[in-house]
Amino acid sequence: MHVLSALSAAVVYVLGIDYDGYIPYFLISVILFILYLFFAAPVQYFLNRKPKRFNLKYLLIYIFFSFLVWLIFAVTTDPKTTIDSLMGYEIYLFSISFALIFWIWDSVFLQNKAKKAAK
Repeated sequence: MHVLSALSAAVVYVLGIDYDGYIPYFLISVILFILYLFFAAPVQYFLNRKPKRFNLKYLLIYIFFSFLVWLIFAVTTDPKTTIDSLMGYEIYLFSISFALIFWIWDSVFLQNKAKKAAK
């Protein structure tokens, strides 16, 4: 599920920055996989204690944490332009789309598996 999320998010990111090439796509996929593993997996583990497929509350939680991660990276990479980052649409577009991608794959695979195991 993390691999599919990273691959899907990499496609969105590459299309969002309008860049061609296969090498950046591969590198972006690897970086996103690591970020999903470190930041999204703990949230996912917490939410999957009470699995619910396509729950909007879960989506909002994923969006919150996705935005928080983007904000942390914006501040740590260039603190002087953090305000500029917040004024642009990219941070919101990527936060919401990456959370949405993760939420969809989570609902399709893990939430479904948890429901089957409960029966």
